[in-house]
Amino acid sequence: MWSQLQILKQQVTDYGELHPGLLFAGIVVLPAFGFPASALLLLAGIVWGSNPASCAIALGAIFLNIIVTHSFAAGPGKKFVSRFLGARLKPWERFSAADHAKVTWLVRVTPGIPLFVQNYLLGFLGVSLRQSLLVALPITGFYVCGFVLTGGAIFDGTWGLAITGVCLVAAAAFAARLMRKNYPVSEMPAP
Repeated sequence: MWSQLQILKQQVTDYGELHPGLLFAGIVVLPAFGFPASALLLLAGIVWGSNPASCAIALGAIFLNIIVTHSFAAGPGKKFVSRFLGARLKPWERFSAADHAKVTWLVRVTPGIPLFVQNYLLGFLGVSLRQSLLVALPITGFYVCGFVLTGGAIFDGTWGLAITGVCLVAAAAFAARLMRKNYPVSEMPAP
């Protein structure tokens, strides 16, 4: 079985070397349509390797994804949703800047909300792109690096690095849980 995994890794790596921008573009575009970013980040670790440069490239792609999805949700997507939901959306548009900070933290640290849903929701609610990116940086950065390091290390047989990647993902989940406890739902502003 290990030899079959090595053959698969070599095929994926060879394809990645032939089309280096394809995976980057995939990480930027596919999660906007609900494709799991974690699978693409594991693949990035396999293709680009388990190293800081791969983490930086993948993090750049994820941030471009956040910019694209948030901007779409705040612009043309919001017009469509406003037309579709009408008056039911109005109460959600009355958040103050302080409420935006709370909402951003809650959305980013709540477990189980996919990245694309977070981005669209924050864009629809009118949270600034800058604020969304600043909050996403620490949490998403740990997740991205954890998945990239784990994906590449498993296929390279570097178990220490794979454990480090898994620990980064676990640390991000733990940190998000701690932050979530600091902003309980009861402190959320009423729409």
